[in-house]
Amino acid sequence: MTSISDPNAIVVDPALIGEIDWNDLRYFLAVSRTGSFSRAASTLNTHQSTVSRRIQILEDRLRSRLFSRTAQGVVPTREGQALIYQAERVEAIMFDLRRQIAGGNTRLTGAVRIGTTDGFGVYWITPRLPELTAAHPGLMIDVRCSEFDPSLERLEADIILRLGDEVQEPNSHNETLGHMPFRFYASRDYLTRAGTPTTWDEIINQHRIVVHDHYPTDGPWKPWSELARHPQHVAYRTNSSAALVEATNSGLGISLMSAYIHNKLPTLIPLIDPPGWQRPSLPVVLVYHHDMRRTKRVEVVIRFLRDAFRAWVQEDLPIIS
Repeated sequence: MTSISDPNAIVVDPALIGEIDWNDLRYFLAVSRTGSFSRAASTLNTHQSTVSRRIQILEDRLRSRLFSRTAQGVVPTREGQALIYQAERVEAIMFDLRRQIAGGNTRLTGAVRIGTTDGFGVYWITPRLPELTAAHPGLMIDVRCSEFDPSLERLEADIILRLGDEVQEPNSHNETLGHMPFRFYASRDYLTRAGTPTTWDEIINQHRIVVHDHYPTDGPWKPWSELARHPQHVAYRTNSSAALVEATNSGLGISLMSAYIHNKLPTLIPLIDPPGWQRPSLPVVLVYHHDMRRTKRVEVVIRFLRDAFRAWVQEDLPIIS
């Protein structure tokens, strides 16, 4: 590799081009994006030693050092920065090719990956999947739970079903299915021990609360957000919706939770809204990539999720409200 003035260009010995493995570039991009061999390994679902070996092979083939180690982690060298641009171009081509191939797949077999939050994935999506897999036994549903959206463009998921704002990603389609209300819940044991509040003053002065870190803080959410900022009121705090459910069900305090939990845990009791409280809600958004929409197995899962939410709105939402 020779020194060049254009930071977005890289000169590679033509004899080496055929030896560069796309997987080596994939590992290289993961390290450059995470700034860590260990985090890259976690992202790629492999071992740190495998990532290190792949990077060493790539560096040997390009005859250049691609990363420097610093106190903050690993950072790309000048040659590494130049390679990022070219590797991302290859990545875009590879993902585009894979989506086009998948888009022409008319078989109702194989994996479909759904990106969602952990609470929605555990308590709303997963209990409904036996109906889908019974109708289409060739499908394997892979539910990826995280508070952060996977990339449809990079094929980290085929579908996203989330609570919150639309996903801003190129070539994707957002469809708002409806809104998920939130209300106060507590366990039966907790209410027996601490009493059942009926006003805001009683919640503030007599009860402990269970808090989720990723809730909005404005509009109808503001009173709860302000209460959650005071440590003396908070018994438990988490960034996980599933952990929020378990903490509330264990009797740690009162929580504000999605109403999908209403019929799943009978030990959780919905509380009467305090006077003046406006119950908040979040949109339920279904997202998919335009290319993947043509894949038969993805199309079937999209239709199933859409119909399942409509049925939930008709059957369960009137009871919850």
